[in-house]
Amino acid sequence: KSGAITTMSVRRAVSVWVALGAVGMARSALTVSKPNLLFMMADQLRVDTQGADARFGGKPNTPNLDKLASQGIRFTNAYSSTPTCTPARAAILTGQSPWNHGMLGYGAVAPVYPVEMPVVLRSLGYTTSSIGKDHFGWNTSDTRPPLDPKTDTGDVGSGTPHGYEQMTIYDGLVGQPDDYHQWFHRQHPEKQAEACWPTLNMNGWMGAAFTCDEYLHPTAWVGQQAVDWLTTASTTVPWFLKISFHRPHSPYDPPSRVLNATLESDLPEVMLATDDWDTVFRGSPGDPPGCGPNDSAAWCGLMPPAEQQLGRRSYYANVAFIDEWVGKIMTTLTTTNFLEKTFIIWTADHGDGQADHFHWRKGFPYQFSANVPMLFRWPASFGPTNTPRGTVITDLVTELRDVFPTMLDAAGGLHLIPSGHRIDGTSLICLLSDPTGADCNHTTPGEHGNVTALSTGWRPWLDLEHSTCYNNTNHWSALTDGRMKYIFNACEGCSFPAIEQLFNLTADPGERVGLHTNPDYAVELAKWRGRMVAQFQAEGRGPNWVSSNGTLLTRPAETYGPNYPQHGPNPPGKFQCTQTTLVAGDGIDLRPNQETSPTRICQDVHATALGQMAMTVAPTLCVQPSPAPGPGVGLSLANCSTTAVNPLQQWELPSIDKSATTVVHKSSGLCLTGSAGGTARLATCATVQSLEPGADEQHWILGASGRLCTPSGCISVVTKPSMRQTFL
Repeated sequence: KSGAITTMSVRRAVSVWVALGAVGMARSALTVSKPNLLFMMADQLRVDTQGADARFGGKPNTPNLDKLASQGIRFTNAYSSTPTCTPARAAILTGQSPWNHGMLGYGAVAPVYPVEMPVVLRSLGYTTSSIGKDHFGWNTSDTRPPLDPKTDTGDVGSGTPHGYEQMTIYDGLVGQPDDYHQWFHRQHPEKQAEACWPTLNMNGWMGAAFTCDEYLHPTAWVGQQAVDWLTTASTTVPWFLKISFHRPHSPYDPPSRVLNATLESDLPEVMLATDDWDTVFRGSPGDPPGCGPNDSAAWCGLMPPAEQQLGRRSYYANVAFIDEWVGKIMTTLTTTNFLEKTFIIWTADHGDGQADHFHWRKGFPYQFSANVPMLFRWPASFGPTNTPRGTVITDLVTELRDVFPTMLDAAGGLHLIPSGHRIDGTSLICLLSDPTGADCNHTTPGEHGNVTALSTGWRPWLDLEHSTCYNNTNHWSALTDGRMKYIFNACEGCSFPAIEQLFNLTADPGERVGLHTNPDYAVELAKWRGRMVAQFQAEGRGPNWVSSNGTLLTRPAETYGPNYPQHGPNPPGKFQCTQTTLVAGDGIDLRPNQETSPTRICQDVHATALGQMAMTVAPTLCVQPSPAPGPGVGLSLANCSTTAVNPLQQWELPSIDKSATTVVHKSSGLCLTGSAGGTARLATCATVQSLEPGADEQHWILGASGRLCTPSGCISVVTKPSMRQTFL
């Protein structure tokens, strides 16, 4: 049977890939007998953005994606288990669940995993290329001299490869000199790429037309790079190509011609609860921070109607523009005679709130965020099959972890997964013999996530989770079979959302009515709660997750689990940071951004419900002035106040990924200030920032993974008390 694969310890797995490292050994002898593999995806793409998947009265303009759906299988219940950019991409790379690849929330993709999809495919003789968004990190030390000092910045760095031999990258990160930004600079050395969306935010909810020539748009650039790549691709050596569009992720910036053709009447109805479970997210006084129209990067809020309509039209217009380029890519596959020799998967890393339940952006357990499109097309050279083209599968739950085993199965390489290494995904190819999934195998949780049990048939339900994102109220685990969804909200001490939520997705696909208080669903609620307890116990998650009597527990945020590479488990009450235990009294200063280092956890902070700046890896420790607020006073860690507001611990933190702004200590009115010398302290808020080298810096950006940074460095724990200073 094709399907889920269980397959030696990490140490042995690494040795296997070393042994298989002579990638070129077989390429000279390979012919077109192996199929090509095309993996396409878009960022922040809701499931209902495709015409074939239109819901709630929407009329998306996606004829090319609809045609692709008619030529393969469309899955209506495909999910992103950890629905933000980086953990979703870890699932695609590894074929594993969040617990097993170790990213339980938004953080940095590990520099390397024991078994990675492009690495295995290279061992089978495939060339491996990535075009568009990877979000794997950027190495600025890998450079070459500029070809022309007047128009070329040079190759300022490269992406982390993860087995990709060729990478042409646009990650959509301001300040990252990736391939798109370098190309744009060569076209227009007088301005930055971001000048083409001057009024928009890279994580914003508002929309506007792209102000530059259409060919400069990141979607057009990714699409053209893909078309050019396919036009010159080898016809004798099999290839694996990933095409990853950054849009429709913010900024919502479609070309004006596409925006003008996208009407308000084309948009789906905004989903709002009929029992008011979602009203706390409107942005009214007392609602969570980051809600409402005053924040251009808001994650929730009731927005002004005209601005909301333009933002939603712009989002769907960006989808239509992507569809145009998908059409050009599919045409190129036909003209190069690759189409019927190529397996194709189309999906997304997560969805987008688009005002549903007053939510924007991603990272939530609800359908608008976690339910993603998934299309699977097989070549005419494969077969015979029992599943007709155009099949729609509505009763099976698929997930991003299924991409890896599907591609490996198509390449004939399932046997290469090391014995004992767990792959949680299931190959979609087994559904070509029986679309009910009866001819498939699936994995079930094993002890500590290392022992795999195989069961016949498709997985009966799917696990989802996300550690704290945007606000400590958004911290959850969930299970769904596509018909029911159970959510456990794990925030400690939060009064909302309800600690448990239950939705009937069959009767209520928009999640408008919560059933957790409905006595008619008490048995159903208990059933799903028991399933989650059983999973956490089987995975060995420990006493922070499930009590000794089998009760689900609220818990501190945990972005990186014990299975994250180079990151061991954090015992209760003991948090490691650069090999040192964090304790109250440790100092705070600036250190270089540790995004690609395993020590990055000492820089992750988040805002609490009481307005504190807490360490994500040690959420009982908060940043405050020491000894008392005043100009020149430094910062240190203290035990977080949990029952009453402590004025020493009150900060006005920026919204995640918002443009650089000040961080104000509320009780003193002083600003958090950094310097090129690596110090962090309070100082009088300046009205004008000096740009001279070594000048004080009061403009900060809070990244979604929790790093609070200026150009000179990020807020970091300094564990030697002697390094804490007061500057006068």
